[in-house]
Amino acid sequence: MQEYLGIPGPINVGQKVYNLAWSSHPNDMYFKQEYIEPKENINKYNSMVLIDFVQGEFKLKEVIDHKIAELEEMKKNNPIVNYRVLEKDEEYILDFLISENSKDGKEILIAERNVYRYKIVTNNKNNGLLLFAISQRGYKENMDQFFKNLKTNSSQLIEAVGNYKIPEIKIK
Repeated sequence: MQEYLGIPGPINVGQKVYNLAWSSHPNDMYFKQEYIEPKENINKYNSMVLIDFVQGEFKLKEVIDHKIAELEEMKKNNPIVNYRVLEKDEEYILDFLISENSKDGKEILIAERNVYRYKIVTNNKNNGLLLFAISQRGYKENMDQFFKNLKTNSSQLIEAVGNYKIPEIKIK
């Protein structure tokens, strides 16, 4: 698997170590890398680090507003969807919860909490939008524990993502 951004890993966030597990470069401007803990499965993970980078000129407020509009649309059909936005030092953190529910809507199959940190990168030729994020999931079999952890550890994840020193992007 190709490492595109000069961030091979491992990435240490909180007490966890994440290794590069998947990457994609779907077009000239967009790079995506996902990191998981050893023994985790990329298709059924409990915790994942995502780093996305899109080259170009962006207005951070417009990017955040677009993502919020997307969440508001989801919220119309899914009462689980919830979010909050934090702003600090010209960066934004979007903390949000989404879920995949059974067809009848009575059961949560997957709950996913994401803490997305958006930052504008100005680095000579590598100008663009950087997303550094942690995604945590709960599945049917551990849903109660997932929501319990969410209640007790909600600020810890935001602090871990917000305080993480993001390495310089070096597109290869």
